[in-house]
Amino acid sequence: MKKRIVFILIITSLVQFSLHAEVLSKIGIVNFSRIVEDYFSESAAWREVDSMRERYEEGKNEILEDIDELRVEKLEEERKGNEREVLKLDDKIYQKQEYLKEFHSVWTNRINSKIQNIYQSSTFTAEILDAIEYVAENEGYSIILRSQDPNILWYNREVDITELILERLRWMASRE
Repeated sequence: MKKRIVFILIITSLVQFSLHAEVLSKIGIVNFSRIVEDYFSESAAWREVDSMRERYEEGKNEILEDIDELRVEKLEEERKGNEREVLKLDDKIYQKQEYLKEFHSVWTNRINSKIQNIYQSSTFTAEILDAIEYVAENEGYSIILRSQDPNILWYNREVDITELILERLRWMASRE
């Protein structure tokens, strides 16, 4: 009889505990950059970003070629023993390297600014947020975070719903 009472008390306690236990929230992660690159890559704004990247690469490669040519000239002058010309070439190489740093900084800022303008576009953001909201509500997610969020230290790839968002965006685009 005592065992039965103890057993009933334990069961009652477990039932009460389970009724008061918190429900765990389902969290999803979205790779926003991948959504932009995969889905919006055909947009005019994104083609402009790609064009800017190409111009940057071309300009950078030209500067690097100039630096390499100057280095070859410097080696030739060193071989000849012409110290005066070697010093001039050293200075030109240094100036080109500094120019390359400035070139990189300016173009990186331009490209990043253009990307931020795209991200902050109201129609662009609204379309993505609509798809995120739809997937979150239909899949039972309580919260969706960006995978690039610096506060996220680690996450299991199973919570990444980027592909579901892309599917929803493609579906929405096919209905237009």
